[in-house]
Amino acid sequence: MKSDVEYPRPGSPPPRVNGVAAIFGISGRRALKLYALSVAMVMALFLVIAWSIDLAGNFDDVVETAKRDGLNTGWLLARYLVYRMADIVTRLFPVACFIGLFLAEMWRMIRLESTIMAASGWSPVQTLLVVALFGAGAGVLQFSLERDLRPAAIFAQVDLDVGSYAKRFKRGVSEEQRWFVVGNDILRARVKSDNEPELSELELYRGAGDGKLQDVLIAERAVPTGEDNIWQLQNAYLWARLPGQSAVGESRVVSDAFYLVSRYATLDLEIDLLPVQLEYHGVAAFYLPEAALRELEHARYAIAASEVASARARRAASAVLPGSFALLGASLAPLAGSGRIRSVRKILILLLCGYAALVTLKVFWALGELGAVSAPVSAWFAVAAALAGTLAATWWQSRLR
Repeated sequence: MKSDVEYPRPGSPPPRVNGVAAIFGISGRRALKLYALSVAMVMALFLVIAWSIDLAGNFDDVVETAKRDGLNTGWLLARYLVYRMADIVTRLFPVACFIGLFLAEMWRMIRLESTIMAASGWSPVQTLLVVALFGAGAGVLQFSLERDLRPAAIFAQVDLDVGSYAKRFKRGVSEEQRWFVVGNDILRARVKSDNEPELSELELYRGAGDGKLQDVLIAERAVPTGEDNIWQLQNAYLWARLPGQSAVGESRVVSDAFYLVSRYATLDLEIDLLPVQLEYHGVAAFYLPEAALRELEHARYAIAASEVASARARRAASAVLPGSFALLGASLAPLAGSGRIRSVRKILILLLCGYAALVTLKVFWALGELGAVSAPVSAWFAVAAALAGTLAATWWQSRLR
């Protein structure tokens, strides 16, 4: 009886796997499942270690806050750990993608799954297409974490009054007066940092920024009016220099007689400060909620523009950051050996390549915040380097096949 199955002739090349369509077949789905489980395990390990380190320094703070506010300690601890998880996962997820994909591909090679797939015509490029599909999903998660979930979790910790962020970004009135350079003016005041920001014990030296003092304003409080850059000063005193008199910085000292003192119960004055600059005073731009970051793009003074631009570019790049690290990890794993033969030396060297990518990422982020490099370069350089490493590793694999 004649069989309907056609077998390849001896010496003929193996049948080719059907291109991109095979990505959604059994092999592609198995690989995606393995990648997800591997990354989840690595991320869980990172999370447990980070939690342990964090609680070593903050557990007493959790207990004291629970006693002070009359809260259940277990419930407060659970909330704190969930908030910390959002911050920890955001920072370590790209690294988990690199290590997870590296280990997953190593596991597939040890089980000879990669060898069998290669014999059936599966190419390294098709493997990377599956990894890219995984990276697209990971990028959506990373973007959500970086843009929305992490800032919300950080300021939830501040409101909870527990942990290092609560100490660093403490809400309320600052203990000391802070200095601001606002155009040609110099301002000194206590800052109230919360959802109703204001200035208190305000001293405004107009024209002092360029060495030509025009007048001095002292006020008990300054609150935003809702109009652009218009603040209402309450219980204010104005020392206005009389026309034709010498100003501070010239050859002779100015006495009080050369100034006209006026008192105002309220005085609306233009100060180039946005309320959001006070609400998040002292907070690095990449921690800020998206709405606040967008507002700060319109701030003219007393703000590091390079820091804001770098944070915006960093959030845009976060959508492809885990995918680029996943591609790098998956492409480097086959270079550690073939079949079940592995070189420990090669494995360590390849893992160091991933560590180098992480260090490059952190360095360029810092350079972007300082304004040493442009925002797009700071955000995308590490991504481009990881993709370049992926191309180089894939090309090298093709030479070895």
